Amino acid sequence: MQEESKNARTFKELKWSDLQDWAGGKATAKGIKYQEEKRVKELKCTSSCSLVARVEGTIEYFTEVSLKNGKLSSICTCPVGHDCKHGVAAVLEYLDLIEQGEDVPVVTEEDILIKRSRRGFAGAGVSEAYEAEASPRIFQEYLEKLEKPELIEILTTFAKKDNMLGRYLKDRQTLASENPERVIGGIYSEMDELWRELKSSDFWTYEGEEMPDFSEVQIRLESLLDSGHPDELLDIGKELMDRYKEIEEYDEGDIGTQISDCIDVVFRALSQSSLSAHEKMLYALELELKDDYNILNAPTLWREDHTQEEWMLFAEALKVRFQEAAKEKETDILYESSWERDYVIDRLIDALRKAGHSEEIIPISELEAERTGNYTRLVRELLDSGQKKKAEEWIYRGIKKLREYDPGTAYELLQTLIEINEIEENWSFVAALETEEFFKFPQLSSYIRMQKAAKKIGKWKEIRESALQYLKNGKLPVNKPEVAEELSILPGSLPKTGLLESSSLKKIKPPVLDLLIQIAIQEDDADEVVHWYEEFKKRKSEAEKSGRSILEEEIAKAVKDKYPEVAIEIWKNIAEDLISKAKVRSYEVASIYLRRIKETLESIGKKEEWEAYLKQIREVNRFKKKLLEILNRLEKSRIISE
Repeated sequence: MQEESKNARTFKELKWSDLQDWAGGKATAKGIKYQEEKRVKELKCTSSCSLVARVEGTIEYFTEVSLKNGKLSSICTCPVGHDCKHGVAAVLEYLDLIEQGEDVPVVTEEDILIKRSRRGFAGAGVSEAYEAEASPRIFQEYLEKLEKPELIEILTTFAKKDNMLGRYLKDRQTLASENPERVIGGIYSEMDELWRELKSSDFWTYEGEEMPDFSEVQIRLESLLDSGHPDELLDIGKELMDRYKEIEEYDEGDIGTQISDCIDVVFRALSQSSLSAHEKMLYALELELKDDYNILNAPTLWREDHTQEEWMLFAEALKVRFQEAAKEKETDILYESSWERDYVIDRLIDALRKAGHSEEIIPISELEAERTGNYTRLVRELLDSGQKKKAEEWIYRGIKKLREYDPGTAYELLQTLIEINEIEENWSFVAALETEEFFKFPQLSSYIRMQKAAKKIGKWKEIRESALQYLKNGKLPVNKPEVAEELSILPGSLPKTGLLESSSLKKIKPPVLDLLIQIAIQEDDADEVVHWYEEFKKRKSEAEKSGRSILEEEIAKAVKDKYPEVAIEIWKNIAEDLISKAKVRSYEVASIYLRRIKETLESIGKKEEWEAYLKQIREVNRFKKKLLEILNRLEKSRIISE
């Protein structure tokens, strides 16, 4: 077959390194094992020269592998979704069949194997999504056609098999004939029992199915709501959140998820309750303020359309709350407030905006900025209202007040100031801000931002020189100023920003080797990379600590063409360290570095050196059977012989 022979020629060129570069060492190893275990149950070629296969894993998965311009890629119905062990197994199975001279059928795009491989994870295609969405409607249509005796038979039969349905129907029966107190009492009793379990001495040992189960509480809440008693759920919701607060700091999420499911029912009940809109808002806010660990889903209440009057009533209630809190607490010290206050203020501002009282928002935001340090909210409101100059004034106040106590927020404000000046194309000022930031906190990201701004004004050469001198010998481009506004970070080249303080320019311990290396890599300067790497190795304690770091891999990649011996040294250290861990997974990763050593030595005419090194690795690790199997593959270039 013409298509099949073309496909074979394409895939026959593959090397073991191609598989590793494509899928990684771990997936390649598992793919090899899958192929050896004969898990590839069906394999075909497509008319576009890709492979499609059915591979046996936890369940059956379907994969399609393509090879274009020498690069492999694949899609799969497994959870990984692409470039996985199933694709590797398919490629190896195909090459094995070709090597044995067997034919692999070529199929059209209509073949079921192709269609299944392109349907996504576990075959969850459009049709399944449609069926899931349509099933409630289909069930309803089916049930509406049944006679009453048939419905009764179905429900009673299923209730015997499903405890939750049985509990639901029993509560519905009770609620139809009595007032809800009996069911409510049962819910509280169930909660009491669950909390006794949670607070027992075994609280820390719950695993899997032993975890206290709140599903019956949730079902009983559902029955209460569906029977037309939404108001009765509101007190239960408060009780649930109050009890959860007792154990929330010890919970790893399992109980919180169950509580959240119960509160979802309560929030639905809230929307149906007899409370007025603003009372519903106050209730929802009360529950949200108990949620210190963010377990709850946001109620739809906040997205619903309410009248301006109701939003204003809610806003007025919050104002009263703050006034009462102020009377109880006369102090006004920055940072004493918690996230709750910020959250309530955000709700107040949202309510005022929806009530048509936006003029109150900025004064409130100004007071809160001084009290709690939330300058970002105020700056955002000022910018949204077109008050740029005033926003900049508050940015300066915020940065100066927060940089010592809340550097994260101060940095956010600085970025906003930079964005304002970028929009106005005030690049000299942007360059000054970015340069100051680099000298305060030297790192590659700030170096790159400084470079971008400095190039806009043609000042990169002198700024770069000052930055590198600082990293090499700790020399600042300017003496530390006594007054913030007196000097720029680079006099004669950059303007003053008004944010430079002597205390912010801290001493560093030069040379800052890791950053100097990163900058040299960024600037594609192999000579500098090697120079600073040699210095890096001299600091034995640091080298030992960071010797197997990502930085070394970056160094090897940056210098391999000009200084192959340096790259080889790094790869040897990494590979030998991985082999010493005596794990198959580590062997597979080590083989990636060993292959790089092999290919590099062969490319510079030192094949004998590689063979001697491989022999040494074999001898030292002669009792590691799995490693020796992996090393055998290293001796082969192509997966199948020419």
